[in-house]
Amino acid sequence: MDPLTRLRLYVVSADPGLVGLRTGVRVMVAVAAVCLALLVLGRWVPMTAPAYVLGMISAIEGAALINDPTVAARAVTRVYAALGGFIAIAGISVTESALIWIDAWLLTVIFLAAYARRFGPRWQAVGMFTFMCGVLGAFLKAPERDLLEIALALMLSGLVAHLVRGHVMPERPSRDFRRVVNGTMSLSKQLRRMIGGVAATQKDKRWNDALLIASRLRNDIRMCQDYLPLTVEGPGAERNSAITRRLLDLQLTTEAALDAFSATALSRRQADPSRIERELIAMKDAEARFQAAVAELPVSFPEGLTSAPPASSPKPFPARGEWLKDQQFRFALQITLACALAMLGGYLIGSDRWYWAVMSAFLIFMNTQSAGAVTLRGISRTTGSLAGIALGIGLATLVRGNLYLTVPLIAISIFGAFYLPRISYAGMNVCINVAISLVYGLIGIFTPELLVLRLEETAIGAAAGIFAARAVLPVRTTRIAEQAMNHFLLSLRDLVHVIIKLDGEHQDKSLTNAASAADKALADVVKAYDPLLRFRTMGIAGARTRNPLRRVYLLAYAAHLLEHSFRKTKPTDAEAEALRAIRERLGVVAGEGVAADRSTPAADDRLKEHETELAVADEPVRYALEIMEEILQQVESGE
Repeated sequence: MDPLTRLRLYVVSADPGLVGLRTGVRVMVAVAAVCLALLVLGRWVPMTAPAYVLGMISAIEGAALINDPTVAARAVTRVYAALGGFIAIAGISVTESALIWIDAWLLTVIFLAAYARRFGPRWQAVGMFTFMCGVLGAFLKAPERDLLEIALALMLSGLVAHLVRGHVMPERPSRDFRRVVNGTMSLSKQLRRMIGGVAATQKDKRWNDALLIASRLRNDIRMCQDYLPLTVEGPGAERNSAITRRLLDLQLTTEAALDAFSATALSRRQADPSRIERELIAMKDAEARFQAAVAELPVSFPEGLTSAPPASSPKPFPARGEWLKDQQFRFALQITLACALAMLGGYLIGSDRWYWAVMSAFLIFMNTQSAGAVTLRGISRTTGSLAGIALGIGLATLVRGNLYLTVPLIAISIFGAFYLPRISYAGMNVCINVAISLVYGLIGIFTPELLVLRLEETAIGAAAGIFAARAVLPVRTTRIAEQAMNHFLLSLRDLVHVIIKLDGEHQDKSLTNAASAADKALADVVKAYDPLLRFRTMGIAGARTRNPLRRVYLLAYAAHLLEHSFRKTKPTDAEAEALRAIRERLGVVAGEGVAADRSTPAADDRLKEHETELAVADEPVRYALEIMEEILQQVESGE
């Protein structure tokens, strides 16, 4: 694969729905609009430097963090975020620059911001926004007399960001979904061609290219599921269920094709050269069925539909005696301790830029569930900062603060920082550090020593975060994966229970909710296993991670076969009896906490037989029950 083709593949597969592109452009437009609005407002109300800084930073945060499904919901979240940010800044202002009280208040804000994740995406965004305002407020130490201007800047920033997101560059979920589908189909076809023409040895460079494309294809299939609105009822629910089944079909046939080729490449005993051709045909058929299912979707999706099932209201506090066992409470404690250690480390090296260390410690915990995920993000953040600072020093030295060269480079860097998070966390940090280097050059305070100090602070914060995640009430990656797996099995049990209890009334809604919950649980399993896949990329450990995922995909496929079969009819007595047996076994397996991550060659062979027969199953209910029966048998027997 030539470099240009590889670059095109990377760009198309990493952002098939152009979400990162739109986010980057939206942030740039929002920041430019906020700067212009603040300048205009400054003609009537003199604005202080802290007000300008907080207004611009809050515009960036508001444009990227707040992702509610409707315009009205985003407006409400922005109000909460602005209030939280203002309270954090005001609390620091009233301390009158007393360092110990500023630190105590900031750590309180950090704990509350981290704990807010307990209450869902809205409050996680509010917490993140509040934290950023608190850290900047601790650094700027704006006096009380500046609070009015800061409040106006926060209000104006939120209003402008809301107008940009809701009206200037609005969401179009249906168009985005179809773009993701087109990108997924392009990758799938390219993978088929590559597998069909690659030499039968892993030393062949094209085989490594095929593995790269397969990895991107898996990500795009998950992205299709994320974009598909599941909270619908009536005919739309059946269409969405069909698309989900076809996505799982494509996922499984892709894995079967790769496995068939790897058997040939590694000269395993069960290798069958003719099997590759059969699997590629099955993969092509899966593509056609998926495209046919997508063609049945309406031109546009109604506003407010999401890919998440209705969530129950969480309890504000853990049960009595369960505080240290509560994952969100432990998470908040870890972040607070990590930020305290980072703050201390920043002070010890004699720096007034300690807030860089605190931000690093806080941010590596975002969107993570386990110590392993925090470790990976900490390493990525440090390496990204190292590369970004090296590049930033070079660029800042070359442009020497020239306005006409620096401003476009800053804009490109900000764009990259919000385009790359879905693709590369390290790449995002490269762009952030390049932007900071250029800004320092523009305002005349750039020195290489200052950027080296930033690297030191970033490393201190990352180290503090990794230490807190791994040493203080650690949440092990394997434990999170086990919990996610058990939750998935219980969601399947609930779906089977709904099918058994179907009585012809309200069954469409109950089936839709149960199927949506199962799909959400499937996504949680994939996310929980991601650190294990990234840590264990070779040998037996890697196989032990991949095998449970393959089982999960098969179980999800079987569950959607059942949902589709019983959407318009009740199960017969014989089917109900078989479903009751499956329901009980799912509950037992999940209740015993079995991780379902052990496998034998015989079990692998049986799973592969199911994967290759997906396209020819003529009795969906019987076939789905057979899949569930066999996988449960493997788990129960410890295979």
